[in-house]
Amino acid sequence: MKFTKQILGAATALMLAGVSAQAQTYTMTMGHVLSDQSPYQVTLNEFKRLIEERSNGDVAVEVQCCAQAGNETRAIQSMRTGILTGGFVGGSTLETVVPAYRVLSLPYLFDDKEQAYEILQGDMGRELLDLLDDYGMYGLGFGSIYERSVASKAPARVASVEDMQGLKIRVLPTPGFVEAYNALGTQPTPMAYGELFMAIQNNVVDAIEISPDALVADRFHEVVSSYTMTKAHQSTTILVVSKAWWDGVPADVQEMIQTAATDAIAVGIAAHDELAAEGLETAAAAGVEIIEPDLGPIMEKAKESWNVILTDQPEARTYLERFQAAIGN
Repeated sequence: MKFTKQILGAATALMLAGVSAQAQTYTMTMGHVLSDQSPYQVTLNEFKRLIEERSNGDVAVEVQCCAQAGNETRAIQSMRTGILTGGFVGGSTLETVVPAYRVLSLPYLFDDKEQAYEILQGDMGRELLDLLDDYGMYGLGFGSIYERSVASKAPARVASVEDMQGLKIRVLPTPGFVEAYNALGTQPTPMAYGELFMAIQNNVVDAIEISPDALVADRFHEVVSSYTMTKAHQSTTILVVSKAWWDGVPADVQEMIQTAATDAIAVGIAAHDELAAEGLETAAAAGVEIIEPDLGPIMEKAKESWNVILTDQPEARTYLERFQAAIGN
């Protein structure tokens, strides 16, 4: 009888262990710095819906918007240490961690965002994502491409390279943006995004470089008078998770997460394209002049910054050569 009880007890323990393993859940906290109306939020909301549905609730996702996890630099550090599961970050921010990513901040690297999507959603994009492994992160995919152009406040108005001379413009605080606008003859002024609205409103800067959806989402169209479609940077975004967290998840769950991320990114890109088009329409309706300049001279001047941006960056230069070969330039 005692032996039988021991067998039954062991069997019950094994059964309970199996139930416990099957019921194991994984919680993901995914953050970003944009608003709760942004394409980032659309993508992560869709990711949350898909993965929670497909995993039958075994993977739960909390989405944090509006820099709740800090700015992108802080968020990246939190991902690398495993404090934050993951989220969306800009390629321009990641270039301070991953040297090869400097190539992504070159002005006019791609002819347009369609070309950027073709390259970054393909094998070379996956190769770039795999570089994150050495820096404590895993790349789930490249997200929306933000075509950044120049929004100016009167009397500043940009229709040519000549109009840009001496223009005080807020840029992202990375070499790719600073040097590009140096080459264009402006006074590039790196500044945190949270300080930007007051800066343009109070004439601290004459202009900002920004995508059309953000122009409207964050109400800059209320304080600028013109928007010049320079499209100097096809600014990349990347959905990233902590490598330490990722390595602790079983292979089948990893595959489920990756598939959900890829599907959600496609939804986010479509939403971003729609928001960008609507942004231009809304800005124009509000009285903002939409200017389409001759891009030839602007592009020529901006590309003079490439060698400066890639100084002492052999990995980034190698990727530039490969991008150009793929594009056919």
